[in-house]
Amino acid sequence: MLSDRVRFCKQLVTLFCPPLDWAAWKHLSNLPTLVEVEIREVCGYGAPPWPLDWHIINFSPFLNVTVLSFAVGSAAYVTTILQHSQFPSLKMFWIMIDIVSSTEAERLFRALSHYKQTLEQLTFILGEYHDLQNNYLTVITHLLCFTQLRILQLESLDSCIYLDNNLFLKAMSAWPYIEFLKIEDSGLRPSITFRGLFTALRQCPQLESLQVLIDTVNIEFDPNAEPIQHTSLRTLDLEASEPPIETAEVLARIIFTWLPCVDQVNKDTDDLWDEVNLHLISLRAAARRIMEVPSIPDFNGMFTFGNIL
Repeated sequence: MLSDRVRFCKQLVTLFCPPLDWAAWKHLSNLPTLVEVEIREVCGYGAPPWPLDWHIINFSPFLNVTVLSFAVGSAAYVTTILQHSQFPSLKMFWIMIDIVSSTEAERLFRALSHYKQTLEQLTFILGEYHDLQNNYLTVITHLLCFTQLRILQLESLDSCIYLDNNLFLKAMSAWPYIEFLKIEDSGLRPSITFRGLFTALRQCPQLESLQVLIDTVNIEFDPNAEPIQHTSLRTLDLEASEPPIETAEVLARIIFTWLPCVDQVNKDTDDLWDEVNLHLISLRAAARRIMEVPSIPDFNGMFTFGNIL
C-alpha cells in the first residue's frame, strides 16, 4: 500500500502521489526535509476511498513545506488536511476540484485562511459549483484577508465569480503586492467598468498581468481625462461583457493613454479585440514618429522640437 511505503521514506523533499491516509500524513509532518506535496486523485480505476482517521491528531507541524497542490473530486479531503495540520511556511497553494458546493467551498476557504500571513500564490480551478439558491461564487470576498498575495488565479467555467467595481477596489486595496491576477468564469455576472478598473489599479502598482471581465458597452469614462498611468502592467486579457466591441477606437485611446506598457489586448488569443489592437498599433506608431522628430536649434541657440516653420 502506498501509505505504508511513504512511511519508510525518511529524506523526502518533494512528494507526488494519490491521496494518503492520516498515518502517512502524520509521518510526513515529522520530515524536516519535505518542501513540496502534490496530491492527485486517481479517478476511473476503481480507486478506494481515502478516509482520514479523525482520532490521530497528535503530530508535528510541517515546518518547511512551502507548496501544497491538490487535484481532487471534492473539497472534503483537502479541508480536513488543512483543519488538522499546520504549515507555518506555506507560500503556494494550488487546487483543482471537480465538484464543490457553496458550503464545502466556505469550509475550505475558512481552513485556508489560517495561512493568510504567509501565502503568496493561490490557484483555484473549480469544475461544477452547486448553490441551492443559485448565488454567485463569492470566492474573492473570502480571499481579502490574504494580504501577501502576489499571484492569484481563479477559474470556474461552470459558474460565476462575483466581481463588481466596489469589490474589485476592495481586492486591489487588500492585495498591494499582487503581480498576476486571473479571474475567469462563465461571464454571466456583473462586470467591472473601465472607470472601476483604473480606480482599482492605483492600489496595486506592482501588477504586471491581469485577466478580468470588462464592460465594453457602458464605458462611463472620459478618454480625455487627465491620465494616471499604470506603468507596470504589460499583459492585459479582457473578456468583453457583450461582444462585438462597438467602441474600438475609444477603448484603444483609453488603454494607450492609461496603460502605456500594454502593446495589445488579449495578444495572440482572441480576435474579438483585433480592431482595438489595430488602433493601438496606429497610436503607438504615431507616438514613435513624434519622438523621432529631430531637434533643431532656433535663432537663440535653443533646441526645439517639431516642424520647421
